[in-house]
Amino acid sequence: MFGRTSVLFTIAAFAVSSTACTMWPTREIRTEADYPSQDRQVASVVKTDGEVVVFTASDPGRVRGDGIQGTARILVKSKAEIRGPFALIKRRADGTISEVTDAKGQVHYVRSVVSEAPDAMVVLESSSEVRTVSIPFADVRLVKYRKTNVVLTLMALAAGGAVGLMALAIYSFSRE
Repeated sequence: MFGRTSVLFTIAAFAVSSTACTMWPTREIRTEADYPSQDRQVASVVKTDGEVVVFTASDPGRVRGDGIQGTARILVKSKAEIRGPFALIKRRADGTISEVTDAKGQVHYVRSVVSEAPDAMVVLESSSEVRTVSIPFADVRLVKYRKTNVVLTLMALAAGGAVGLMALAIYSFSRE
């Protein structure tokens, strides 16, 4: 009986302490004093030009030197010439083209149309790719980073210890 209780206590204590310890605050970067400390994990960055870079959970960004490096899903814009005849053209509510399926069956996600003809179209496409990025702090306006909350961690450990002592006391009184 005590073995099961201790296993349940250990799992509960781990769950409480691991979630209580971590926070993801957002900090505005104005001067060097605002930089997160070295090797700190970064979830996302808002650059000075307004672009948002979200790092992957499997390989979050890290503060290295005077920048942030990591693997992120980014929006890639490219110019493409599409040959017709077009099997399908989807339009947005405002009438602009959002998707084009070409003669080969390939779907193109369109941001805007540069030129349009019955059998050819030049478009600006957008797609999402996972890439390794490096962002200097000079280009960073906001950063969302991982921080350990010492007060909540100590409170979680104290609460877990109190529950453990209470379980031990109940066990010892029940054995008599």
